[in-house]
Amino acid sequence: MLKLTFINKWVALVYRIVLIVLFTSPFQHAQATTSFARQTGEPCTACHMQAYGPWLTQYGQKFKLDGYVAGHANKLPDVINPLAVEVVGSVTNTQKKNGGDPYYANSTGHSNPNNNVVTDWAAVYYTGRITDKIGSYLQMNISPQTGQSVSLAMADIRVADHATIQGNEITYGLTVNNSPTMSDFWMTTPAWMYPYTQSSMTIHPAAQPWLQALMEGANTAGSTAYMMINNHLYLEAGGYTSQSKEMANGLGVWKNGSQCTEPQCGLIDGGAPYWRMFLQHSVGAHTMMIGTYGMAANVIPYYNMGMGSNYYVEYNADANYSYMMDDSNMLMAMVKYTHDSMNMGASQVQEFSSNNSNYLDSVMMMGMWTYKQTYNLTVGWNYMKGSSDMHLYNGAGDGFNGVQAISGSANGSPNTNSFLFEADYVPFGKGSFAADPYLNVRLSLQYWAYTQFNGATTNYDGAGRNASDNNTLYFVGNMMF
Repeated sequence: MLKLTFINKWVALVYRIVLIVLFTSPFQHAQATTSFARQTGEPCTACHMQAYGPWLTQYGQKFKLDGYVAGHANKLPDVINPLAVEVVGSVTNTQKKNGGDPYYANSTGHSNPNNNVVTDWAAVYYTGRITDKIGSYLQMNISPQTGQSVSLAMADIRVADHATIQGNEITYGLTVNNSPTMSDFWMTTPAWMYPYTQSSMTIHPAAQPWLQALMEGANTAGSTAYMMINNHLYLEAGGYTSQSKEMANGLGVWKNGSQCTEPQCGLIDGGAPYWRMFLQHSVGAHTMMIGTYGMAANVIPYYNMGMGSNYYVEYNADANYSYMMDDSNMLMAMVKYTHDSMNMGASQVQEFSSNNSNYLDSVMMMGMWTYKQTYNLTVGWNYMKGSSDMHLYNGAGDGFNGVQAISGSANGSPNTNSFLFEADYVPFGKGSFAADPYLNVRLSLQYWAYTQFNGATTNYDGAGRNASDNNTLYFVGNMMF
């Protein structure tokens, strides 16, 4: 008999509190935490393929599915064991400098047109068991330089249990979180997508898949129910919504310029259904997964309340593969296809879009080699193709003002083709260093090369800038303790 032992008044109370908290939570990428290692008594490599997340092992997947509650090996007093701190700093060089506005300007100074050295953010984490059935992953970001903000960047509070039905082993649960795909654990979903950190001090394409744009500024919160059957079939469904600008003002979390300015940005109007399904299977040293996920929503463009809404639907098909060649070598690969269908009625009326409807297709493929869970080499390919729209990819949210130099598209096309090369070094996290499980470090050197950018290879903005001018060298260090 299936016993829903976790549904009680305490869960209901936690659920209500978390919904309020999550509404103040813009999205950022998350990392593995040292507090998880202290709780489980296992090194970071037990849960993470590369010793400093987020790619999860089978053990790591189970830990998340079970609600982050496993383990009673706290290395520090219970009151502080769930806490961890992260500091992220980087250096960015773009092949040709940005001649326009700086990337940030505040009381601490202005960014440079190129060669920026910044503290991207510092983060405080509260992660791990709350009760025997309830666990959390909470990340509060502090950005004194680039954003001058304090925000709850990522949040996932979940309750989980197990059942056996006609011989089938089922893990089931409920998660309340602040972004679609936060509940997932594969690298082909926006919340966990590789590369784990990217530069905010370089030129980015005008378009990106809608779910990625949504996470950057829609202030989402939602809840989904999930189940894993026999560790093979995963099913999840739920919904998300956004707070209004007025509510954000009342909570003190809205400030001018904090909202996303990407073409697909906007607040969810009402509720948005989200779905996820995948099949996974392990055969010896091989682990394979194939799945799909997506979301549909009415979206208020650029936060202009009372002016109608657009309607977006995003479908994703993804696959992940890993091969444990031997004790020292791992090969990993992933591929994702995304299709965005966008009815732009409200944007067209407000001159944010030339077209009544648009589409955007994107493909991401990556292959990795990891040696001794310490050294990692990655090659990736990203391609986007979509409807040409002169307003959408040049209007900057305030009507059409012509093609913007550097960031705009002279032909209105979002088509972009790029290659990624990355090397990572993770010295700790294997349980063999005195610093484990109190410290972990990842050093990454990343290079993006563009052969097409915003619709052209040369002179894509009509002002003489070429796609290769946006090639970017990025060095970033992450330290968790």
